Amino acid sequence: MIAVIADDLTGAAELAGIGLNHGLRTEVSTTVDEYCDADLLIIATDTRSLTEPKAKEIVHHLTVQLQRLNPRFIFKKIDSVLRGHIIEELQSQLVASGLKRALIIPGNPHHSKKLIGETFHYNGAPIHLSDFANDPTFPALSSNIIELLRADEKIQLVKKDDKLPATGIIIGAANDEDDLKYWVNKTDSDTLLAGSANLFTTLLESLTNSQKVETTAPETTGRRLFVFGSTFYQGKLNLSDGRHNNIPVHYVPAATICAETSGDNVHALFASHVASSIVAGNNAIIAINPDFIKHIKVNPLLLSHKMADIVKQVIDHTSLHELLIEGGATAWAILERLNIKKLYPSKLIAPGVIHMRVAGNNQLCLTLKPGSYPWPAPVWGTNNYTCI
Repeated sequence: MIAVIADDLTGAAELAGIGLNHGLRTEVSTTVDEYCDADLLIIATDTRSLTEPKAKEIVHHLTVQLQRLNPRFIFKKIDSVLRGHIIEELQSQLVASGLKRALIIPGNPHHSKKLIGETFHYNGAPIHLSDFANDPTFPALSSNIIELLRADEKIQLVKKDDKLPATGIIIGAANDEDDLKYWVNKTDSDTLLAGSANLFTTLLESLTNSQKVETTAPETTGRRLFVFGSTFYQGKLNLSDGRHNNIPVHYVPAATICAETSGDNVHALFASHVASSIVAGNNAIIAINPDFIKHIKVNPLLLSHKMADIVKQVIDHTSLHELLIEGGATAWAILERLNIKKLYPSKLIAPGVIHMRVAGNNQLCLTLKPGSYPWPAPVWGTNNYTCI
């Protein structure tokens, strides 16, 4: 077994799609099942949205539990632009595992996220010049890798051909696929490897028993609800007569966004309206109006729980066959609200966009993607996916 701890749900789903594409029996779970017999077990967490102490506690506990399964190794999935409590979680995981060093390979060269020297680049420019500088929780205020990781001088930056230190947290620069292969080949049983989906793909490709397979597309039919929960990327909707790709867009009411609790009475009316739209046309989109949130301070975690409450009420009004969710924190809150603890990937639609079956529910499926990834064209058909 290969085990993974991911710091958000969409990141976990992304790696599940990679495992599926390599012919591995893959499972995404929010807990460690001692009877799990999957080839690839990915534990999804929401530690990126939590406080540092709570994130460390969760990662330590999960590492201890996973070690009881005797996995071949445990990979740490981190954000490709280094948001989250990365250093603190790795320190906690080292303590729990007994390993002496962790190797972070930042970025995702496949998506133009690269560490060149000490500077982290996005789309060919230092990342602090990009929109990631405006991230509501972990803004990229510097492009220096140590500052970006909110680390200290104890973190060691090494270059290719440098001797790896025997202990501590180490950063290896990666500019291209060959760099990723180099660092994977340098990793041994004493090293905790941490990185993005690009690095994980390279890692799987280095294993002799990995074999890529083609998966068939799920059958088409059913009612679908898109949930765009990432406040950072909401400006990308292209509306025409209140529709995006011919699907009605319903903006979360301003009163809901501003409310100090997640139990806003406006939810019920809004959810009923969305459900009616789905009944009429099989598809609807819930989104956040970018013009509105520009002028107010939004609590991302609370907003995720509000979105989850709305989704639950929509489902109470009408049966759904698929939820398509953008944003890891939103996806996590929805799974918690719907009491979903285990998922099985069934289709890699596009890099980072994964269609999954819900354990114990033959009707509802989920398609997840990170907020920074685009939705691929196939999802915009009027009837795309159903559980099989």
